[in-house]
Amino acid sequence: MARERFGGWEHGLSPETINNFRQNSPELVIEDARRMLGLTAQQGETLRDILLARGINKWLKARRDLIALKCELKGAIHRICAAGVKGNAAQKAYLKALMTVQGRIRAICHQARWVEWPHLRTAAKADGRYVVRGPSA
Repeated sequence: MARERFGGWEHGLSPETINNFRQNSPELVIEDARRMLGLTAQQGETLRDILLARGINKWLKARRDLIALKCELKGAIHRICAAGVKGNAAQKAYLKALMTVQGRIRAICHQARWVEWPHLRTAAKADGRYVVRGPSA
């Protein structure tokens, strides 16, 4: 009940509590901004437009699609293994490739959620690029 009401904020925000937060919806961002920053309904709609324009909605959708693909690949691997790969080198190579791709997608999906993006105006620069800090996958 409290989780639904506060969306995870009741625990504070830290690397230890970040997994208490629901994710993957621009509506959650808008709800939080309205509640925590006192945005009006019109300002919430403006924020919705900003998220859309900046590609945030796209990447939240891409994340969902990536998770679905990970599950699809896992199912395909299980079906191939259940059918049995009998000495056929091409089938074994195909299965190995599927398992490699599925493993890499799984690693992306299981990356730590605590990733800090620097403020653009004050970002530390390394050889001309902005640095993103966070735990390595």
